[in-house]
Amino acid sequence: MAAEDEPQNPPGLLARLQAWWRRWIFTPRQTLRIDRTTRLVTGDLPGLPPPPGHLPDQTRSREARARRRLAQVAPPALVEDPETVEKTPPWATGGVAPSIDPDEVRPHLMGTLFEIQDACKSEADRAFLLRLIRLMGTDQLDLPPFPDVAWQLDTLLRLGDPPLVRVVKLVRREPALVRRVWTQACSAFYARPPNSLDHAVARIGFDALWRIGMSACVHSEVFRVRGFQEAADTVRQHGIVVADVAAWMSGKKLGAVYLAGLLHDVGKLMIYKAATTNKSQSMPDLDLVERVGAQLHASIGVMVAHAWKLGPEVAAGIGFHHDPSAAPAQFHETAMQVQVANIATHTAVLSRQGEDCGGLLELLNLEGMNFDVARTIGKAHEIMDGLEQQQGAADQPVLDVVPAEPS
Repeated sequence: MAAEDEPQNPPGLLARLQAWWRRWIFTPRQTLRIDRTTRLVTGDLPGLPPPPGHLPDQTRSREARARRRLAQVAPPALVEDPETVEKTPPWATGGVAPSIDPDEVRPHLMGTLFEIQDACKSEADRAFLLRLIRLMGTDQLDLPPFPDVAWQLDTLLRLGDPPLVRVVKLVRREPALVRRVWTQACSAFYARPPNSLDHAVARIGFDALWRIGMSACVHSEVFRVRGFQEAADTVRQHGIVVADVAAWMSGKKLGAVYLAGLLHDVGKLMIYKAATTNKSQSMPDLDLVERVGAQLHASIGVMVAHAWKLGPEVAAGIGFHHDPSAAPAQFHETAMQVQVANIATHTAVLSRQGEDCGGLLELLNLEGMNFDVARTIGKAHEIMDGLEQQQGAADQPVLDVVPAEPS
C-alpha cells in the first residue's frame, strides 16, 4: 500500500535532471562584464540578444555604419594653410627717373611711351598716349608758369620778419590764395573765425602762409580733369600731407624738401590731364592710365620741376623718392625724407581704412636714415586730422575788414 502511495516520476524526468546537473558542474561558467563608466553590459548572455547599439560590426548594415561615421568628429590633422594673396603696397609700384637732367629724361620717357602705344589695341588708348607724347615733347609741358604770387611770397618771407602789411597786400592779389588762407584760419582749432584777412594771416603764421602759397601750383585750373577729378584730388591731398611730414623730418618748414614732397606725384596729374577727353570722345582704359602713372610719374615729375624752374634738389626728391639710393649723392637725404614721408602717409591712410600693407615694418627696415618710425606715422595722422578739421571752413564768408580811408 505504501508503495502505491509514493509519487511516480514521469518517464525521462530523472534523466533530464541528471543531464542539467552534469552541465552545471562540468561546463565552464560564462562571466558577465559590465563597463563601469557606461553601465552597459558588454558580454553576451546565453539565449539573449546583445543590447541595442552594440551589435557586432559584422552584423551592422552598411547604412548604420555610415551614420555612425558621420556622427564622429574627425581627429585633428596638420594641414598647410593656403597662400594668401598679398596686396601690393602703394609705395612699391612706382618707377624711378633715369636722371634729373631733362635732356636725359625726355628721350627715355618718349621711347617708353612709344613702346606702350605700339602695344595698345584700342583707339582711345592710342589717342591718350599720343596726347601724352605731345604734352611731354615741349619744354613748358603746356603748363602755366609757376604762380607769380607764390614766388613773390617766397622772396618776401625769406627776408626773415617782413611787415604784415606787405604780406597781406601780396596775398590780396590772388583770390584763390585768400580763400585758402581763410579756410585754414577758420579751422576747428580756433573758437571763432577771424575778423579780417590781416587777422587770418597773423593767426596761421608766415610758415603756413608760405606752404599755402607753394601748394597753389597743384590747384591750378590746368589740373581740373574730367573723369579723373577724384583721383587728382587724392593726389593733391596726399602730396600736402607728405610735404608736411617731409618738412617736419628735415627740420626746415620752408624749402626744397617741402616742394619735393608736395610734387612727388605731380606726374600723375599730368597723365590725368592727357587722359581727359571731351564728351564726344571715348575715355581710355582706366587700368592703362594707372599703369602708365605708376611707371612714369617720377620721370614726368622731373620734367615738371624743370619747367617750373624749381631746382635740382626738388627734381631729385621727385624723381627718386621710390629709390633714394639712385639719386645724386648730394640729394640722397632729400629723396630719403620724401620716401619715408610717402610710406608713412600711405600707412596712416590705410590704417584709417582698417588695412595694413606692412608700412610699419617697411619703415623699420629702411637703412641710411635715423628717425622715429612711430612718431613719423603719428605726425601723418596729426596732419590729416588738421586737414579734416578744416573741411567746411571754406564755406565761411571771407570778412575782410579794411580801415576806412579818411575823408
